[in-house]
Amino acid sequence: MTTLKTYKPRTLIVGAGVAGLTCASLLQRQGFNPVIVEREPQTAFNTSGYMLGLLPLGGRVLNQLGAREAYFAHSIEMQTYEVHREDGRLIKSYDLDFINQEYGSYRSISRADLITILLDSMDASALRYGVTVQALQQQDNEVWVTFADGRKETFDLVIVADGLHSTTRKLVLAEDEYAYYDTHWGGWVAWLDEEPETIYREYWGASSFMGVYPVKEQIGVFLGGPEKRIQEIGFQAFIEQERQQLGDEYPLLHRSLDALAKASDPFYWEFHDVRASQWVKGNVVLLGDAASGFLPTAGVGASMAMDSAAALADELSRSDTAHLDYALKLYVRRQKDRVEKAQQDSRDLGKMMFIKSSVAAAARNYALRFYTLKALVKNISRTIEGA
Repeated sequence: MTTLKTYKPRTLIVGAGVAGLTCASLLQRQGFNPVIVEREPQTAFNTSGYMLGLLPLGGRVLNQLGAREAYFAHSIEMQTYEVHREDGRLIKSYDLDFINQEYGSYRSISRADLITILLDSMDASALRYGVTVQALQQQDNEVWVTFADGRKETFDLVIVADGLHSTTRKLVLAEDEYAYYDTHWGGWVAWLDEEPETIYREYWGASSFMGVYPVKEQIGVFLGGPEKRIQEIGFQAFIEQERQQLGDEYPLLHRSLDALAKASDPFYWEFHDVRASQWVKGNVVLLGDAASGFLPTAGVGASMAMDSAAALADELSRSDTAHLDYALKLYVRRQKDRVEKAQQDSRDLGKMMFIKSSVAAAARNYALRFYTLKALVKNISRTIEGA
């Protein structure tokens, strides 16, 4: 007769980002005592970042964590999404009521505020700062972990959630088991300190892209373009080039460009993603951006990371240490295909947004007038509904 190990597995979570902290908080509620390690020292942790749109898919997980009140207090519900030409003229406005009314509140929040909410939802004493994993060795249904400072510990399960540029993933997967998808675009994020409207505004040009994304009591501003071009002309010259296209009738855009120009060390966002062909190797599992990272184009990356964390925690809560392989198999079956479909949706939207030719941009802008929001982001309802 087989004797079952019914105790909770000794669990290590690598990475204290959105996916890692969500998973840690959920597992603690299931009686687990995960160890969480984060590469950043505590003094530098959660000190910079960008703005996030959270679909109800992510908001529902915060409900589960008992963080709904804090989430609503530090975010705003978005009502409208607008696409403009690079000179400021409106192409089309999309009402977001179909999300807010059918599924739940679609809200905008800074990444720093979301991380703080997640930390407050858990016992953060399990978090070790300034720690990286140097080696992983699997034997006898255990994972022997060597940390960069030379310490060694043994775990039953390692959850790799250290982001798009995961260093731990390299210890688990071969080079041909994950691949980056690069748009060769990127840009800078800055913050405008003024009371926001509940409107996402994007400005699609030829070889330029600008976004104005409100969060609680602030507006996040993004300006970018093809990396080769912006590297050639430089940050300030690129800002002024964009300014010259705008008339005086768009004061918000001028203030947004001023905020970028004055930013001392603006966050630089590279527009690429990653996809791993394998999410599980033995007792090591990939989660969030470490498994399938997202372009920011469709605004679903954080929501999908939280949803995947909830799926993984759910499967682990019904397993025992001796049968982790089955729980991980079910997690992959639940999430991998739908995450990759949402990732592809972001890639397809990126191809429409990131155009260099002025002729192609003009044709795209004309076609946009006939797109519904569901057509523009064709899988958004399927993503929210978990299909």
